[in-house]
Amino acid sequence: MLSYKKSDFTRIYSALMVPFHADESVNYEALRQLVEREIKEGVEGFYVCGSSGEGLLMSVEEREKVTECVIAQAAGRVPVIAHCGTVRTADVIELARHAKEAGCAAVSMIPPYYYHFSMKEITGYYLDVIDAVPDLPVIIYNIPSFTGIEFNKDNASELLANPNIIGIKHTSKDLYNLERMATDYPDKILINGYDEQFLAALCMGAQATIGTTVNLFYPLFKGVRAAFEARDLDTGKILQQDINWRMENIVKVGLFPATKYGCSLKGTDCGTCRRPFRDITKEQKALIKKTVETPYPDVLKKYV
Repeated sequence: MLSYKKSDFTRIYSALMVPFHADESVNYEALRQLVEREIKEGVEGFYVCGSSGEGLLMSVEEREKVTECVIAQAAGRVPVIAHCGTVRTADVIELARHAKEAGCAAVSMIPPYYYHFSMKEITGYYLDVIDAVPDLPVIIYNIPSFTGIEFNKDNASELLANPNIIGIKHTSKDLYNLERMATDYPDKILINGYDEQFLAALCMGAQATIGTTVNLFYPLFKGVRAAFEARDLDTGKILQQDINWRMENIVKVGLFPATKYGCSLKGTDCGTCRRPFRDITKEQKALIKKTVETPYPDVLKKYV
């Protein structure tokens, strides 16, 4: 029987950025520094090689080495989830096997994309990975804005009934859908994926979050969760609004390049994103500097 600790996943996870050198090779020293800085700030876990980590812009070998590096630096202090999704099932299986051997708490996968696979084929993709690595927890990655596939309690019913699938990373603004899955599958862990709706997602049944800007603003997310748990929604709303104005600026510039630059401002040179991403302008950097350096609201002191 699959064994895991639910407390490893009901956390605030950083969707970890991956630093690159100017030649686009992985900067492992900066990656170790980034992991260490975030752990010291309180980040409760890492989600590696997902959208924020540019996993789909890396080779299988690079993804494996990045995962190994993060696990080694975390050194058991926080859990690590490896995103293993890609379009080719054999690569996903290879990444999942490696993640288990490396010591990941779980793996997560986007559905296969580009070819407009049927839901039967998408379901088979997940089941193939579970059959190949049967003792590893799996988290579905629901990100329809990127994949074109929106999972819900009906089309994902076969997967949600599978005990190896422990939850869903719900990077979708359909919170009704999240609530319906949380209600019909109370044993599954529903993980929010959009930073700008964390408080609302908690209200609708999410138990955790995996966020890009957790790399920059972990205390705000901790405060939102604490306010929600205290049923202090007025404070929670103030903190969520503060997250959201920062998000608005970051998204205006470009979520991943802007967040990577923000990490550099906080002390770890993360370089730029891989092509075809482009570097941000001087004016955009000034906006991100203001966004990162603006103090948090005073009400955060109630909980952090």
